[in-house]
Amino acid sequence: MKIGFDLMGSDTAPKNELEALRLLKDEPFGELLVVGRGDYEAEVRELGCEFRVADDVIGMHDIPMVAVKQKRNSSLAVLFGMLKRKEIDAVVSAGNTGAIMGFSVFELGVIDPVSKPGLAITMPTETGYMVLIDVGANIKPKPIDFVHYAAMGSIFSRLTQHKDSPKVGILNIGSESGKGDEIRQKSYELLKDSKLNFIGNVEGNDIMKGFADVIVSDGFTGNVVLKLIEGIVDIIWKMLRDTVDGARRRKFGQYLVRPAVDDLKAKFSYEEHGGGILLGVEGVVIIGHGRSSAFALKNALKLAKTCVEYNIIEEIKKEIKK
Repeated sequence: MKIGFDLMGSDTAPKNELEALRLLKDEPFGELLVVGRGDYEAEVRELGCEFRVADDVIGMHDIPMVAVKQKRNSSLAVLFGMLKRKEIDAVVSAGNTGAIMGFSVFELGVIDPVSKPGLAITMPTETGYMVLIDVGANIKPKPIDFVHYAAMGSIFSRLTQHKDSPKVGILNIGSESGKGDEIRQKSYELLKDSKLNFIGNVEGNDIMKGFADVIVSDGFTGNVVLKLIEGIVDIIWKMLRDTVDGARRRKFGQYLVRPAVDDLKAKFSYEEHGGGILLGVEGVVIIGHGRSSAFALKNALKLAKTCVEYNIIEEIKKEIKK
């Protein structure tokens, strides 16, 4: 197994990418192929990784489709060319999300009969973790896309979270079957008649209560939900930190509060899972947050390894064609 890693992806590239490689150096990870500017070749090779030079970089402000067509010697272009030729088994990048999706579709293609891929992320709940799909890849899905996302999300949940029959729900404005727009109503009927473990609609206030293991959404709404939750968690963490600082001033109070706060922060941090997986394309593609820390990037690489080990692409192909 060989995982391809974009050295030039994140907002702080290559600083956090190099630190992520250092964090993985003493772990039994496997082969890593790193792509980036030649200035960093010696440093990457010293960390025990294979290196390929890319003379160009796609920035966060580049127009995705223009970059895909014009920047053919960028780190992303090199990585996706290698994945297409099966020289590597997965791509991990915290770069321009639109460009990553563009390369994924045009270089790898989509799994038949999927029309558009969906970006899936793992989120914490009261009872464990659940999968939210889509969070930004497809803002105008059709009802059949909801069915495909539900099926692929269920496979991802089963393989990575070891849930035998994941419960699937549609993110909607009410729990009744007639709620929402025409797309969600039609999706409800299709999922109700499917072989998936469909439990119905899930309202926004129930997302993190653990009622569903997989929640399906359009990319626009899913992305808003994701960023809203990230923002709320950041604010709550700051408030809790202020509480802990107050406990410190009361001497031993910190020893009671600090461990609980640290555990809560770890559970709700996106860094624990590293990134999302683009489901529906012919290859394992992990997309990290632009502001990913070294710890988050390390976990994104580990997620890629897990998905390759479980042969998730073949599992999706078997399930999606039933």
